[in-house]
Amino acid sequence: MQRIGIIGFGNMGSAIARGLRAQHPGLELGILEPNSEARQRAESELGAISYIDAPDRFFRDCETVVLAIKPQDLDPIADELRAHSTDAALISVLAGTPTERIAAAFDTQRVARFMPSLAASVGKSLVGVAFAAAADKSLRETALTVAETIGRPLEVPEHLMAAITGVSGSGLAYAFAFAHALAMGGVSTGLKYDDALAAAVMVLDGAAEVLRATGEHPLALASKVSSPAGTTIKGLTALERGAFTATVIDAVEQAAHRANELERTAP
Repeated sequence: MQRIGIIGFGNMGSAIARGLRAQHPGLELGILEPNSEARQRAESELGAISYIDAPDRFFRDCETVVLAIKPQDLDPIADELRAHSTDAALISVLAGTPTERIAAAFDTQRVARFMPSLAASVGKSLVGVAFAAAADKSLRETALTVAETIGRPLEVPEHLMAAITGVSGSGLAYAFAFAHALAMGGVSTGLKYDDALAAAVMVLDGAAEVLRATGEHPLALASKVSSPAGTTIKGLTALERGAFTATVIDAVEQAAHRANELERTAP
């Protein structure tokens, strides 16, 4: 990679730009961002090159372009840029927007699609990656490299992107909700909320690290901390009495179902 272009310097566009700059310091960044404050921030903090007055050169100079705009802005932006984007290599992070829609909007079949999460802002996102059928080897390699700058890529068929949304994109909110619930449990048993929340965050962080380091099944690890007639088995029993596992499964299914609905009804 020599120069990556980014259209849109909002939360996800800036997260990708910062990830690229951190992991590939010699890489040139080009941006198309109409907001002057965001554009100046990209230029001053990341050394990005603005092409706001030269969209034709933007597509000529940038080997691959990351499309990091809001889904509702797709049509007006594509109308402005389509004359310059024919056969461009595009990576879309637009939620609920199929590769075929991006391909038609920008007159190119070389399209990759990302489904990241808020954790991209700290380089810890699972990034669902799907490719249009006509995506070439160069785009595939570049897309996976870009995804690695904000977390870990997981390549899936495009019809499974809704599942990635349910598990990862929305799943982050479930983890936040669990952290709060765990902290409130601490409050109920005598801790201050701030202390209980700090403990809950450490628990989640430690659990993730143990899972990652050992590669063991989550239930195998749970059994290791569940002594006969002890505290943990009592807590796990309470969770299952409240249908914990079934409720989380339902949450993922509901989020994935809604993601599919939104994709089918998108203009």
